[in-house]
Amino acid sequence: MAWRDLREYILNLRDSDELIRISHPVDCYLEAGCIADKLVKKGGPAIIFDQPRLANGEISKYPLAMNLFGTRERTCKALGVKDPKEIGETMVNLMKPDIGGILKKPWTGLELAMQGMSMAPKKIRKGACQAVVIENPDMTKLPIPTTWPMDGGPFITLPLVVTQDPKTGQHNMGMYRGQIFGEKEIGLHWQAHKHAADHADEIGKENRMPVAICLGGPPPVMFSAISPLPDNLSEYEFAGLLNGRRLRITKCLTNDLWVPSEVDFVIEGYTIPGETRTEGPFGDHFGYYCLEEEYPVMHVTAITHRKNPTIPMTIVGVPPMEDGYLGEAIGDAFRPVLQFQHRDVKDLFLPLETGFHNLAIVSSKQRYPRQARKTALGLMGAGQMMFLKSIIAVDEDHNVKDLDELLRAVDYNVRIPEDIIILDGMVADSLAHASPWQNVHSKLLIDATTPTPNDPRATEPKMMGCPDSLGISASGIEGVTKAKMMASSMLVVTTNVEGGPRPESSMEEVNEETAKAQREQIARIRDEIWSLEAAKNLRWLFITDDDADLDEEHWRRRLLWQLFCRFEVARDFHFDKERKRVSWDATAPIPSNEGPLPVRRWPAVTLHDPEVEARVEKWMQREGL
Repeated sequence: MAWRDLREYILNLRDSDELIRISHPVDCYLEAGCIADKLVKKGGPAIIFDQPRLANGEISKYPLAMNLFGTRERTCKALGVKDPKEIGETMVNLMKPDIGGILKKPWTGLELAMQGMSMAPKKIRKGACQAVVIENPDMTKLPIPTTWPMDGGPFITLPLVVTQDPKTGQHNMGMYRGQIFGEKEIGLHWQAHKHAADHADEIGKENRMPVAICLGGPPPVMFSAISPLPDNLSEYEFAGLLNGRRLRITKCLTNDLWVPSEVDFVIEGYTIPGETRTEGPFGDHFGYYCLEEEYPVMHVTAITHRKNPTIPMTIVGVPPMEDGYLGEAIGDAFRPVLQFQHRDVKDLFLPLETGFHNLAIVSSKQRYPRQARKTALGLMGAGQMMFLKSIIAVDEDHNVKDLDELLRAVDYNVRIPEDIIILDGMVADSLAHASPWQNVHSKLLIDATTPTPNDPRATEPKMMGCPDSLGISASGIEGVTKAKMMASSMLVVTTNVEGGPRPESSMEEVNEETAKAQREQIARIRDEIWSLEAAKNLRWLFITDDDADLDEEHWRRRLLWQLFCRFEVARDFHFDKERKRVSWDATAPIPSNEGPLPVRRWPAVTLHDPEVEARVEKWMQREGL
């Protein structure tokens, strides 16, 4: 189904009982975000706050919508598909049409031609987004939520940021969060790897760079802004393809950018090259607060909106979150394109529990020895997958979304160190707080495939595992809070690091003495476990903080988050002397400069304010939510 605007999508949610409206005042500061988070984690409905209360106590006249895409089913509805892979299949058909079939039956090419024509944006004189021009633009009058207690302020979390290549005139639309600094200033978190940063570098220091931030609009337009598109396909073209109709665009009032005409709001302005402000902290999708950094400032020159607009926002933090369902949809949608470009890829999955960039599981063809390794290495440089920290290669018939099957593959197939490849000094996501340096970390490739018959290792004997009693023995070691077998050769233990980072607070200052004590504690626990008779065949030892409850129902899902979000490959991955066993340290590290690799400031976990959370839970219980 093609959505003309956000309003039409919201009405459909209402008619299908997937939307609730709150008519009483709700604070934009912490309360709205807490409600949305609780609904997401319950698989609950989308929500509209009809009376969002601003920081000064006034009620905004604009409704605030959240959790619009907070389930897999709702995300598919927003995209107008039953399965996101339909999007990728359409793109592949356009990239490689069946010319022979079309020549024999020309009418079969009509749908393809219509899809191609829908990609060309259509310029119009005045869009619906310009129906109302705000006389005195003031960002503090918009219901922009502050979602976490330690956030640096209100943040726009579903912005469609439009910039233009100063050389080619090509428009780019990306999703870079925006911190509200004041009435007419917004911090723009575009990282060094993004197109907007390229445009800012190219425009020259003597010129102002025009910027527009769009809010709302047809869901496919929002989806196109977060999609990993090839450089020769613009977000506007992709939005037209997604929605099955040409995207109507209109020119801004105070600069020369063209923006989607059916969005709800357009915030126009400019940046001055070289001008930055400290942006953050911000509770981000890894479940931690992003560290404060310097980012460009947008100066607002105009705000326009359509009649009866709605402002959509989201909340990100400890998964699962709404952005996780969008991320999964992106993975499913672009998998056919990835398979077209990388013919050995059978399937791919980026678990939402690991924040996407921290782990990818790829199943690959295995016609010849080590083919899956070649496939995995190729993916590590493919578009936004350059940010990956870890990738696990599995057999082509492996269900990449089955965690139990993944554990069996790693348990039975991985020989240490032959099947582990570490790549040092690679590109990291700017949000990767565990990396020793900004934008630089090491990467881990684990080959968990079955050797092909012609592999030199095909005749090696089956590896043995450990007795279940190892968990009991390990629990008796000093400093171990809890120990549990994950698989026959895998043990996870939790510990309490005295003086280490706590989930509720960040650790800003270097403490060399405490950091050294932490390293010694982890090394002692590791070595004592390895020395146990029952651990002779233990190949994987995972050590993490005791805020991981190993008795909780979904403990392995929580463990995925801790293991992949808290460790740095080059710093926290340790082999024994014979290099036959590995210890994976996923305890939150203490800032230090004197260890094997630096540990930067360690951020707090995104946790709700206890009073706000209690009030929200009481209200939800009363409402039966």
